[in-house]
Amino acid sequence: MVRKEHSSRIQDHACYGLFVATAYGICSVTITLFNKAVFSYYDFKFPITLFIAQMCFSLTFVSILKAYSPEKYGFPVTLAMSKKLLPMALGWVTYGISGVIALKYLNVPMFSAFRRFTTIIVMYGEYKLNGRLPPRDQQAAVLTMCIGAAIAGITDLAFSLPGYCWVITCAVSTAIYLLFIDKLGKESGLNTFGLLFYNNMLAMPFMLAALLVSGEMALVPHFPRLYTLDFQVFFVVSAMQAFFLNFLIFLCTRVNSPLITSVTGTVKDLFTNILGMTLFGDFPFNPPNMLSIAVCFAGSVWYSRLKYVASNVKKAPVHVQDSKELLALEEGKALLGGEGGGGKE
Repeated sequence: MVRKEHSSRIQDHACYGLFVATAYGICSVTITLFNKAVFSYYDFKFPITLFIAQMCFSLTFVSILKAYSPEKYGFPVTLAMSKKLLPMALGWVTYGISGVIALKYLNVPMFSAFRRFTTIIVMYGEYKLNGRLPPRDQQAAVLTMCIGAAIAGITDLAFSLPGYCWVITCAVSTAIYLLFIDKLGKESGLNTFGLLFYNNMLAMPFMLAALLVSGEMALVPHFPRLYTLDFQVFFVVSAMQAFFLNFLIFLCTRVNSPLITSVTGTVKDLFTNILGMTLFGDFPFNPPNMLSIAVCFAGSVWYSRLKYVASNVKKAPVHVQDSKELLALEEGKALLGGEGGGGKE
């Protein structure tokens, strides 16, 4: 009698993808709130400095892991690999800088609403790269999100054109970054820590150049709260969380798909918005604006539900006899190619 071996690895757990997506969502909520606290509550107007601190922590942490256990966390460092992964790093630099600058101008709900454009860009990118086009109901849900976000901008009492420009840049570059993770991550053959290392290492020269051009280096030493313990705690926690967030973005994108990572970001924004409206005091309550944000996130919930239902269809047994059910199953595979083996977000 053959005895079946049951793997005890967490990666083999049926809900591993859900665990990863949930961890990404929680980390994303907390880092958004901590970044907003650093910029708004403590009035720290030096986003590039914070971003470089986040990168330094990530590089240090990955290097320690690589030295501690090269068999488990090791990866090759070559010039050819650096050239291959450079586009991904450039996408990340743009995404990171534009995101932290946008938070200087926008309240958290408006920032989150405009980030919804990321999903439609990812959807378009997956169609152009892989020929995958979601069904009409999913397209309608994404369109609802974008319409709500656009109306939210029009009705925003704290109108900020620079903020809108930066957050749209953030949405576009986030989508490009996620698509690059999906494509280059698989082509490179690197583990998640290797991708993180290359990402931060290749981005560092660009960030240091931006630091010099911005003039932040001369101004940061004169920041009045630089040596207060509470500010230092928030700053360090924000820097540390960036590593875990990027790690979980890579992991979620590779375990699930770019679209699933985008959907997770949508769901976590619901919680971020509730906290952002109440914690920082910079959200002007305006009924039309509130309604448009609600429409935006209703579309997000609708879209997330459709993706969940579609993923269940994809996992249905293949021995279905009914021809209509079999056709629906095959359509689900084509539409959700990113979730099974294709993209990862």
